Amino acid sequence: MELPSSLKPCFLLLFVSCLLNVSTIISQSLKQEDVLFGGKFQALYVIGDSLVDSGNNNYLPTKVKSNFAPYGSDFEGGTPTGRFSNGKTIADYIAIYYGLPLAPAYMGLSEEQKNNISTGINYASASCGVFPATGKQLGECLSMDVQVNYFKETIDKNLKKRFKTKQELSKHLAKSLFMIAIGINDYVFLYNKTIDPNEFADKLLHEYMTQIQRLQRLGARKFFINNLKPLGCYPNTLARNVPSGSCNEGANLLISIFNTKLRKALAHFKEKLAYTSFLYSDYFKFMLGLRGPSSNQASSNLMDSTSPCCPSVYDGGQYTSCTPDSIACKVPDSHIFFDPFHPTQMANFMYAIGCFQERRVCKVV
Repeated sequence: MELPSSLKPCFLLLFVSCLLNVSTIISQSLKQEDVLFGGKFQALYVIGDSLVDSGNNNYLPTKVKSNFAPYGSDFEGGTPTGRFSNGKTIADYIAIYYGLPLAPAYMGLSEEQKNNISTGINYASASCGVFPATGKQLGECLSMDVQVNYFKETIDKNLKKRFKTKQELSKHLAKSLFMIAIGINDYVFLYNKTIDPNEFADKLLHEYMTQIQRLQRLGARKFFINNLKPLGCYPNTLARNVPSGSCNEGANLLISIFNTKLRKALAHFKEKLAYTSFLYSDYFKFMLGLRGPSSNQASSNLMDSTSPCCPSVYDGGQYTSCTPDSIACKVPDSHIFFDPFHPTQMANFMYAIGCFQERRVCKVV
């Protein structure tokens, strides 16, 4: 049964208060229990798309940017950074959990800064994907292959200056965490109904795992793998479904095919690659869980799961997004989505709780 609208603000405030208390509990409990996936990482390197982009697209000729208000309204200082949210991303919360600084955007760093950083870098680029052609309709972006190329450049031009011996560098890379969160845009831009779903998933997985192998050969040993989101349950899709607000199960099934293959591939690579470990993040299941008991109906949760915070009046258009002229909602924490394609800081914080505290979202392969 859905709560009366008059009661929702009261319950939401109580709900948010409880979550903030959990944040304190997390920091305290870390001192008392084993850290997930071992911890003690020297750095966090991020490969991904707009879910975890920390500002790389700011420096690229593309239409896909978020370096303007109302983005960043709840980030440190209330400043838009190029993150596609009102605040922190899941990559930011991963860094916080492991006691690392937030990984800065690679494209925004000077050569001197690159030489001095040894706690990680973010290479993620909004609108891009695993395939080189993905997202290029909207301008320049960094595909997974290009991001890995930039990481190799970081090793050759910067890290080799900071770590004087090959052994020191190898130890640093082996004790770093590599987050991978990319692949959904390949479905958005390149998939169509004339393509066999299994064939597309197999080709995408082949390219994806090729880049994982490249990173492993470069020295990466610990991988945080985020699977693909339920594309059929995002506002830009929900508004066109019947009944309105219900998920497109066909789109979700497509993504599930890839996610299942990905999980199996990681288990295979775990056996194949020496001293290499994978933490599998079921982001798909987590985002479905935010909607409530069923993905086939409009959610009855306290948080709005069908409309974005920005724009506050959403017309459901496939290409409608949050712009500098958009008016955002007054309480982003009351929404799962900040814009039609990306979650709010609150949703990202709840992900961190599910992954690191409850340990139901993230599992070691």
